[in-house]
Amino acid sequence: MTSSYSRRLLVTCASTMFASATFPVAMPHSPLALRAIGASDTKELDASDDFVVQAREIARQLGVRHPENLRVLMDLADGEGGGALGADVFGRSAIWISESIYRGFHQTPSPTSTVQDIEADPAREEVEFILAHECAHIANNHSLKMTSFIPLSMFGSYAIATKVPHKLIGAVLGFGLIAAGGWYLSWHMEHEADHLAASLGQRFRDGGLSTFERSRVRNCFLKSYFDTRMITEEGNYLGDTSHPWLTTRIHHLEHMECDEHDHACIFCSWFTETVKQGLNLVRSKVL
Repeated sequence: MTSSYSRRLLVTCASTMFASATFPVAMPHSPLALRAIGASDTKELDASDDFVVQAREIARQLGVRHPENLRVLMDLADGEGGGALGADVFGRSAIWISESIYRGFHQTPSPTSTVQDIEADPAREEVEFILAHECAHIANNHSLKMTSFIPLSMFGSYAIATKVPHKLIGAVLGFGLIAAGGWYLSWHMEHEADHLAASLGQRFRDGGLSTFERSRVRNCFLKSYFDTRMITEEGNYLGDTSHPWLTTRIHHLEHMECDEHDHACIFCSWFTETVKQGLNLVRSKVL
């Protein structure tokens, strides 16, 4: 009786969480969906805006079936970066961007601006890489895959917890499955989006390298100013567990060919980069 009740409760909870998480993905243009993801304070760009035209062209190159349905929203709350909502399977999608990204797209390139200028708006090629990265998320239905992981991980963790005789160990293993699975899936999808965006050409690859290097330099500046342990000496922010390390993303783009559409596991790149840093540390201590 107790076991049956637990299963019903699990199914109800998993179904509710899946439905609530999938709604913004299926209906990305609705005000309710925007409020659900914290993007209610946005302004939709006109379809004739060059930014929207370019975003839809990039979406078309990446295989989005209905790029004409892609909407671009500008964050009026002075946020940073961008994000994607929707899935290609539903034929509706939206990208939201910061005002800095929008300005960077329309500004005249400055010969004196470099990635060391942490207060400058991103360069045009950086903006195009960001758009390609978000469009890759849409084209590969990453939002839907992540929401589908919720019920699957809950059922898997429940099965482990009930099969292991020791309840504490079962609970730890069940929670570990959810945490590790979500971490791996998130890193893999970010890695895939980076790769597909850079595969559009050398300009996009260079834009990706500049984007990550600018973020890394900014983190190093914050590290020197605040002396926090959440930022490594290399500029990786440890508080962002949903994205791979910046040094790992830079390492991957540096060692890929722009016409290459297959990609290695993100953890292989992470392991390679970590080993290289470890060897450099040992070499510096010994020599």
